[in-house]
Amino acid sequence: MTRAPASRAIEHTPLWLKLSSYLVLSDEEKSYLSDLERTIVREPPRTDLLQQGERYRDVRIMRDGWAIRHKALPDGRRQVVNFVLPGDLIGMYCTLFESADHSVTTLTAVEVASFPPERIGELFRSFPRLAAALAWSGAREEAIVAERLLSLGRRTALERTAHLIVELLRRLSIVNMAADGHFVLPVTQEILADALGLSIVHINRTLRRLRDSGLIELNGQRITVNDVRQLASVGQFDELYLHLIRAPRRLERAFSGAPQHHNGTRPDGEDRPKA
Repeated sequence: MTRAPASRAIEHTPLWLKLSSYLVLSDEEKSYLSDLERTIVREPPRTDLLQQGERYRDVRIMRDGWAIRHKALPDGRRQVVNFVLPGDLIGMYCTLFESADHSVTTLTAVEVASFPPERIGELFRSFPRLAAALAWSGAREEAIVAERLLSLGRRTALERTAHLIVELLRRLSIVNMAADGHFVLPVTQEILADALGLSIVHINRTLRRLRDSGLIELNGQRITVNDVRQLASVGQFDELYLHLIRAPRRLERAFSGAPQHHNGTRPDGEDRPKA
């Protein structure tokens, strides 16, 4: 583990970019985010940032590099639950639970910021809009896991693989780590197999089908998606679960303290949505 110097300037970090895709952050909120990322360490590949069953310590923010969230059976069989990408948080729910129910292991060298759990409460008290954005991030993570469950239970090998590639492309685009269909995929076929519930042989065959069809190109760890729309069609990909939208107006109203009439109507004449 090596420590990196932290800059006092407000950086457009992956977390800043990710949360800004949901809410327009104020300068004060940006400064607070920057302060959360003040303590930075670098870790090599194959480092356990979190181990299943251990007590939570600090909350971590992935600034650079890739990791996996995974769970294992006593006999060592493993399921990759999700990929941890720049802008994602590790241990966000440490104030709610004492022990981790999954492990997080780095795939590449990573740069990670950390802050004590007590600051989560401080954030909710002093920066409720920012807390809402972090809650959105957590809810999106749950939605991604639910979508992965759908893939494992119902999608074919080809559909699972195509769906995952499009998902990673969309997630990386938010933090400016993918452009024009190009991104780095530092993931072995063994990891892909553990993520998609397939054998390595099946993964190899499926990637070859996608490449031979012209939908993707593979050059080492670099992948190019030649036709995102067609690949999304193959994977039956609907990005609704990623919630790549701005915060709804009602959320902004809630934080602005705008009054609301008891009959459910608002001062601007907009009715509350009916159940």
